[in-house]
Amino acid sequence: MRVRHLQTHLADQGLVNHDSLEKLRGMHVGVDAVYWLRSIQALKDPFADALGGIPPGIFGFVDKELDAFKERGINPLFVFQGVAPGPQQSMFASRLDSQMDQAWTCLAQGEKSAAQKCFAVSTSRINGDFVYFIFHHLRHRGYECLQAPYFAGAQLAHFASEGVVQTIFGPTGLLLYGVKSVVIHLACQNNSFDYVNLESVLDKWSL
Repeated sequence: MRVRHLQTHLADQGLVNHDSLEKLRGMHVGVDAVYWLRSIQALKDPFADALGGIPPGIFGFVDKELDAFKERGINPLFVFQGVAPGPQQSMFASRLDSQMDQAWTCLAQGEKSAAQKCFAVSTSRINGDFVYFIFHHLRHRGYECLQAPYFAGAQLAHFASEGVVQTIFGPTGLLLYGVKSVVIHLACQNNSFDYVNLESVLDKWSL
């Protein structure tokens, strides 16, 4: 579940905590797969949908992240989103179509920078084809991964409540499902991670 600007608001209020990745060693971590993929900067290609393809070298970038999990003793369970409700899929369709038209117009006029910005707004950097390839790549590599019936967040929250996973890596909106602690950022190069704690948020907001 996505809540716009919630992470920024939590950071402004000092509710984003930092810790060493060693704290996650040996843990079974539920991972919102699309959220994780979006966190990999090398995969962000605004022209991917427009060109009808996926970023080059995707498996190399993904495997590098997987190796980082392995080196730090983190055992991930990747959960992919299932069927999204209709209204969510169509809510911004007309606006995105307009942005796509504008992007092609800019490109035809040689305005590459403006076209790139429009493409970035109008397309998903993690498109359906991309997710399909990554899902099967993870399975081929022997990682635990599954597709939720509907929202990945709801499935991950259920796994956390049943003790299937010990913590979750995903968006801050997972707090709305009652998840006690959510890892929102992994910085493997710095051997650290950021997380938010539900109890701290409720205390801060007097809820």
